[in-house]
Amino acid sequence: MKHVALVMVVVVGLTIGCHRSTPSFQPVIDPVLAAQAKEEILSKANESFEQRNWKEARRLYKHIYDAYPNDPDGRVALLRVADTYYEQGGEINLIEAQYKYRDFINRYPGSQDTDYAMLQIAMVSFKQMERPDRDQTKTKDAIQKLIQMIEQYPDSDHREEAARRLLEAKNRLAKHEHLVARFYIRRGACRAANGRLNDLVDDYPDYDERDGVFFDLGRCLERLGRIGEARLYYERVVSEFPESQFAVEAKERLSASSS
Repeated sequence: MKHVALVMVVVVGLTIGCHRSTPSFQPVIDPVLAAQAKEEILSKANESFEQRNWKEARRLYKHIYDAYPNDPDGRVALLRVADTYYEQGGEINLIEAQYKYRDFINRYPGSQDTDYAMLQIAMVSFKQMERPDRDQTKTKDAIQKLIQMIEQYPDSDHREEAARRLLEAKNRLAKHEHLVARFYIRRGACRAANGRLNDLVDDYPDYDERDGVFFDLGRCLERLGRIGEARLYYERVVSEFPESQFAVEAKERLSASSS
């Protein structure tokens, strides 16, 4: 029993010793900046941001946040730190920006700026989107995050921008699907192309090249011998998009199929 008691004393002693030896993190405050008024530093930070001096703006905003983490200006400064990374761009900076925006939301979930932070998290993915002929993983990610922001903050002042960016991202993804369908058409795989194009019509009603989709559907159906259905899509091109580059050829195909 004495041995057990001794072991317990040693364990408790080690636990206390380890606990005492673990210092709490304290940010290092620049003494030169500490001697200046918060408002003066904030003004310099904003000026550096406007001049696109991201490194200096980030240094000053970081000081404000470290020195005044519970002050409204300190909280906003954390957002501005994230903004410097976002505006500077580049893969590493965008990853850091996304981390900082998430950090802000986690630290201040009740802030009136969480909607902005969520929008910017989505915009990081938006900035990373590839061209329509490339992989669309980031486009899908941006769409998901933009929808989440809009649904979570329907009355946000940033909702209009989020909706506009969502439309752009959906158009990018729709264009990708359209390019895949046209690849199938070139390969003579009209059944596969027809399926893609029909999905495109249903899933992306705001796609800005719907005239091309309708025309391509007409071509596919015509090649599959479904002339009557093909005519319906050619007619839609002519009636709904009379100024389209496809309207003239759609009229010619309608004339040819009726003769």
